[in-house]
Amino acid sequence: MTAEYALRAALDSGDSILVHSAGLIDAPHEVVQFVRDYLLRKEIDVSGHLPKVLKCEMLESADLAVAMDIEHRRQIQNEFGICLPLFSEVAYGTETPLPDVYEIVPDWRSNEIAAREYGWTVMDTIFDGMPGFISRMPGFINDRL
Repeated sequence: MTAEYALRAALDSGDSILVHSAGLIDAPHEVVQFVRDYLLRKEIDVSGHLPKVLKCEMLESADLAVAMDIEHRRQIQNEFGICLPLFSEVAYGTETPLPDVYEIVPDWRSNEIAAREYGWTVMDTIFDGMPGFISRMPGFINDRL
């Protein structure tokens, strides 16, 4: 979800690129406080964000879809038969996974400091990678065609 908002913020207002995000788990959830706080510091309001579950049609209609983590990519390949590049491959030219906070900080709900520190590091990586993501994006789109 953060990558969706970071890309929207980084694109020029005249760009006609549609940006969406979707998760692998169909579970009601809200944007956690440390994510809202981080994004608000960037003047991004996510109060209206509605989580979506990834569907095959979404992947088939996308010019470019990325996975954030190697395990996520594996799940998508197993379920949908599509091997996605990692966000970091497009943004940085490296295959560096960005796992979800609950995968790194198992007690993230009670260990707010560790969750926030890890989450903010990941979000910094996402925002810092946007110039590279945008400049490398056409090559990944062309590779798919």
